Amino acid sequence: MTIPTSVFKSRIRQTIKQSQKEKLNALVVYSTGSSLGFSSRTHGYCRFLCDWDARTQAAVLILLPKSDPILLVPGRSPKLFAKEIMWFDDIRAIAQDEFGRQIVATLKPILSAGDKIGFIGRSETPVPLYDALREGLEGIDLVEANHIVDKLRTVKDSVAIKYHRRSAAVCDAMFETLKREIRSGKMVYQIQANLEYTAKYEGCEYASTFMSVGPVADRPRYGKKECSQIPKEGDQVLLSLFVLKDGHWGHAIRTGTIGEPNPAQQKAFEIVLEMQNAALDQLTPGNYLSEVWKASEKVLTKYYPNARDLDWYWLKIGHSLGLDYSDPILSAVFPNPYAIGKRSNDQDAQDEASIRILPGMLFELHPNIFIPDEATAAIGDMVLATETGHEIMNGFPRESLVL
Repeated sequence: MTIPTSVFKSRIRQTIKQSQKEKLNALVVYSTGSSLGFSSRTHGYCRFLCDWDARTQAAVLILLPKSDPILLVPGRSPKLFAKEIMWFDDIRAIAQDEFGRQIVATLKPILSAGDKIGFIGRSETPVPLYDALREGLEGIDLVEANHIVDKLRTVKDSVAIKYHRRSAAVCDAMFETLKREIRSGKMVYQIQANLEYTAKYEGCEYASTFMSVGPVADRPRYGKKECSQIPKEGDQVLLSLFVLKDGHWGHAIRTGTIGEPNPAQQKAFEIVLEMQNAALDQLTPGNYLSEVWKASEKVLTKYYPNARDLDWYWLKIGHSLGLDYSDPILSAVFPNPYAIGKRSNDQDAQDEASIRILPGMLFELHPNIFIPDEATAAIGDMVLATETGHEIMNGFPRESLVL
């Protein structure tokens, strides 16, 4: 399946049209490659506008009102590949530390003092690149313009939704791998390798996991030093999956036990499932997005009235999902649990007046509790807002796994 070129041309036209409304004479878009995975907050910009992945490096896209795009890539090999797949011709192989000077050389001859350039992706832009623009384009205003593309990304079109379904299916396949591997006698990091192989074999450009295995799954654990034990009878298993397939994120979380769960483990799971169901009930078109996380928290405080004051490990109840793991604008509505206790009533009221749910918005909802020395539970699914309510994209059972 290939995204039609017409989709990217339309996105670029919309982006340029909005930039002109804001009196911007050009747009410079900085994006990292997919190798950063869920750590990147800029990868999605180039993927959205032209489907370019710089992989282990970065890229810059320059958009001008009456010209074809210009793509800067860090070497001859990516240039040759870009020439094969892009519909425009101006692709330049530039050393990454020369990006800034190349942007200046491109824009300075066509700009005048007082003109404005929109810059997208500054949060991850190397300081030398940004400094080169400020020094080389004296008299030109550099304006942060992330919001122009961010707004276009809040609602997924039918093409994006099809791609996210494929990513959700990869997550389901990885959970099936867990069921086959958990009693294999392998160490946890070796099981993680097999899980990630499942995703890579399905064509994912990025795949990673965190996995916690022990009498109490205590926190996210990622690498060999944290994950060298062999799973044994009675252990809890917490698994989170992160995959990027053709630029579109897939993400899911499940909790289980090797053998039957004890009462504390079962109770913890019942709480998070109730939390997720409460959040899902609020995920309806026209409702305020903030009501989703508040419904989940309301369930939690029913069981733990002082939850905001507990010094437990927490994950956010959810975030938006898209071309970045934590897609912009919508993800900001979901607060970090450690900050909830510091929120004022005014902040809560501002949330309620901010964003209404629209069909085509995509979220990862993963309520969780980490009860020290007792039990852990988390469940996470990709959830699409629809015309009539919501759809859970992941097909793997929403239950406490007995492995």
